[in-house]
Amino acid sequence: MKKLLVVFGILVILSVSIFSESVAYLTSQDGEQIHESYFLELDQLMGEYHNTLLNMLSQNPQYDQYFNKPLDLISITDVLMEYKAMEKFLNDNGITLDATKISQETDQMYSQYMGNESTKQIFLMFFEKEEYFRGFVSSLVYRNEVINELRNYFSNFSEVELSTYVSDNLENFKNEFDTVKISRIVTVDESTANNLKSEILQNNISFTDAASKNSVDAQTASVGGLVGWVKRGDISENIFEASLSSTPGEIIGPLSSPLGYEIVRVEDKKIYETADELLADEDIKSQLTASYVDYQINNWYGPYISNYDFVISYEPLDIAYDIYYAQSFEDLANVEKKYREAILNDNELPEEWYVSYIFTVENLLPMKISQKNDFESYLNIAQSYPEFLGYSNDEINNQIEYYTQIKDTAESTDLRNEASQKEFALREIAYLQGTYGVFTEPEIQSKYNELTNDVEQMNVALENSLVALREVNPDSIEIIGRLYQVKPDDPNVAFDYYATVYSYILEYYNSTGDIESVRQDLETIKGTLDSLNTESLDEERSNQRQQILENIDLLLNQ
Repeated sequence: MKKLLVVFGILVILSVSIFSESVAYLTSQDGEQIHESYFLELDQLMGEYHNTLLNMLSQNPQYDQYFNKPLDLISITDVLMEYKAMEKFLNDNGITLDATKISQETDQMYSQYMGNESTKQIFLMFFEKEEYFRGFVSSLVYRNEVINELRNYFSNFSEVELSTYVSDNLENFKNEFDTVKISRIVTVDESTANNLKSEILQNNISFTDAASKNSVDAQTASVGGLVGWVKRGDISENIFEASLSSTPGEIIGPLSSPLGYEIVRVEDKKIYETADELLADEDIKSQLTASYVDYQINNWYGPYISNYDFVISYEPLDIAYDIYYAQSFEDLANVEKKYREAILNDNELPEEWYVSYIFTVENLLPMKISQKNDFESYLNIAQSYPEFLGYSNDEINNQIEYYTQIKDTAESTDLRNEASQKEFALREIAYLQGTYGVFTEPEIQSKYNELTNDVEQMNVALENSLVALREVNPDSIEIIGRLYQVKPDDPNVAFDYYATVYSYILEYYNSTGDIESVRQDLETIKGTLDSLNTESLDEERSNQRQQILENIDLLLNQ
């Protein structure tokens, strides 16, 4: 994800004189040292988040921005703090970023977009607050400054070093910069191409006239077949290599290509055999210089950045931060347990905590339930066949063979059934011991009780989280939808869910007037609301239900 965010242009901003709340500080990789001068502010993070979200939604309009937000913020913070580490590198090497320049360019760009009221409102639709948009703008300016200073730092090399770099990668650069200038005639079939080539070689028609009159490639036919200078990748590989191997003035082909069959005249070519020849071309030298700078930065970046990490100083992102660094199921389970008590008992938690906790539980609960079911099976076997717990792997396998034989050969139905049950139990305990380890019956009972308690408490905490979020966002279809999944048999929750769905459908109908496209959905909602146990609904919901049913009837009877 981090690479994705870099592609999206996740940037960081140099601290200026007016600060918003700090979100994170740069630390050493082991977390022992906090570099307090290198920190991220909330406005900067939120500006970058909204910019990233725009990109995400453009690629996936159904992206669940609400429930992914805390982890997205942490992912973005991770990338932003790497820019802080780069700034520290520059400072450690005597290079200080020009804060005045950054501030002035930020002001100029900010005024450019926010000075016009109509433009301002458009940006505020996406960035939520002016402070967030300014944070984003300042990041753009800051990124340019950091990257430019880094490139300047790594541009301090000699001609000899550059020449050595080019020589070491000569084949790659030849592939990149070898060029050929060609003209072509494109025909539909090979026979026509051969006939045209013969006419040209016999001087019955010039190549230019033949291209103008016969080539099916209209773009080049209009200029006598001239394609111009091309590199590898610009045209079909077989045509490029054949042209590069030919002498200027030579006519080659027909050669097959996606366009058809081509007769090619080689006009000129540039082949570079040495580093000196490449570097003699000023344009190519400029590109090679930039390539060498990139090469040095890439080699430096990974090892340098690995020395640094970050710590969150913004409480709402505490759980998301711990989730981000969880490397295993066990780590994630520890995160859940760390915050469960607060979720169950504290009514004044940050909204982001509930969202992050829901993410944790939704990823843990299926596995927890599976483990609970396994230990329930383990406990049943321990109680029914306690002797099985003391068997070694070899003994279990021998017993499986023994009872399989009895199951297949015994004349008595009772013996076959008993053998089948024991064979199944032995296979099950082989799996359970191989997966979880060997336990005594009390240990199995204890583990089963622990998992049962975990599942029950996680479900309660999940419900608490969704209820708390619903109080903050009562119109959110995502929240009530999740709550309905957790409590589908609760009439009040079911009503809230379908009432919310109805409001979205009604909004669509009011904007389009298209009743037919929503008729089936309205009938489904009507049927569900009709079937609700109204005795369990509170008075307000009961009245709302009746009003919605009447409204649906009016719509359906149009």
